[in-house]
Amino acid sequence: MKFQAILLATVFASSSAFVPSVAPLRTSISLDAKHANNKAAKKAAHNRPKKSRPSDINLKPTNYPTWESPPEYTISDN
Repeated sequence: MKFQAILLATVFASSSAFVPSVAPLRTSISLDAKHANNKAAKKAAHNRPKKSRPSDINLKPTNYPTWESPPEYTISDN
């Protein structure tokens, strides 16, 4: 009987190590950063050459002809 009580006490003592704490110190998830960092695409766009010539500034996008894909299967009468 005494052995079972000791065994039960050790099980309770060791199982308390796996119980999460009752109240964490910080409940906020934010990292409290001073300011957000620029991501890679924004940095790359910032370092691109600037359009200074009027011919570059007023350049219109290229108008490509529309492409109609041929049919995948053709039915032959042979």
